[in-house]
Amino acid sequence: MKLLTASVFLASLPTVLQAAAEIGEFELGANVALTSDYVFRGFTQTDEGWALQGGFDLNHGSGFYLGTWGSNVKYLEDDTVNPEDRADIEIDVYVGYSKELDGGFSYDLSALQYMYPGAGSDLNYDYSEFNLGVGYSLPAGMEFGLSYNYSPEWFGKNGKAHHYAFNIGHSLSNGLGFGAFVAKQTFDENDKAGDDYVYYGASISYGVADFELSLNFSNTDLDNVEDVADERVFFMMSRSF
Repeated sequence: MKLLTASVFLASLPTVLQAAAEIGEFELGANVALTSDYVFRGFTQTDEGWALQGGFDLNHGSGFYLGTWGSNVKYLEDDTVNPEDRADIEIDVYVGYSKELDGGFSYDLSALQYMYPGAGSDLNYDYSEFNLGVGYSLPAGMEFGLSYNYSPEWFGKNGKAHHYAFNIGHSLSNGLGFGAFVAKQTFDENDKAGDDYVYYGASISYGVADFELSLNFSNTDLDNVEDVADERVFFMMSRSF
């Protein structure tokens, strides 16, 4: 029933967003991506397998936006989880406000709900997160960003969680782009959620026709996480509409 409800929601959302886009200063956008490994904060979400991802965004001229995004997932759940209760898909719904300021500065405030329709309710996978980001852009194409994310009840109902990240990127006029980041994920209840950890990565991208191709690297400082959160390289092809 959860999966059916989510499917109906996703099927109807583009129509709803398109109708809203026709009212006032709204603009409808979409994105799609194919990646050889869905990596989130240093951890594979697809058991190092491929993922097809995509979403829709509705942006208002004032800076207000809302949207949804989805991907297939495959977690390394042990034998205590029944096959029919395992997560196969992730759907995120978010709303926020962003603004570009004078001098190249910008900020972004948002709230996001992560949902895993079809997963057993006793797994408590669904959770919320509140985000604050600030950015600075230079005319030469260099960008810097800082962000903080707070979850009052982390994935699996494991207490409060905090996430801090710094990223840098540079785009060239020929379509070549470079990026790097370092971040830290912490938990108030380590006995339930696990150890705090640092993760980091880098990417190189290039635009081909209407697509962006990127090669990405990710790693964490965690021990004994082979095949889950160790160093990895993955490929992504994406397009925005």
